Amino acid sequence: MRKIENLKQLQALVGDTYMYAIIIGIAAVVIAFIIANLIKYQGGKNSSDHITRRIWFIVIGVITPIAFYLYNSLYVSEFITKAPLKAQFYTSNIFATLAELGVYAIIGIATMFFMRRSKWGSILGNKK
Repeated sequence: MRKIENLKQLQALVGDTYMYAIIIGIAAVVIAFIIANLIKYQGGKNSSDHITRRIWFIVIGVITPIAFYLYNSLYVSEFITKAPLKAQFYTSNIFATLAELGVYAIIGIATMFFMRRSKWGSILGNKK
């Protein structure tokens, strides 16, 4: 990674950060989808397999933004040399983390509604 010394370089870094946030949000949905499909159906009236899938969806949805934020705060920000630029990056880091969480939630829940009768769709609850 190169040193960030002026506003133009910071703007490029912020753009890259938002793109990585979107990519990581989509990758997290794919990982949650794979895990949901690996959990087997349980038979009977009181099956709790959809709850297990929901817990995994939430855990991935919590860990991914935290890891993204910490990576940017602890590693990427060390390459920004000037304090005002670093402050601007911290603000952008918060918004990029929220964007990543939003992408994860919106794409995840939307695809659950489209695939309602699958294991992935069962995360929303048992359909009666």
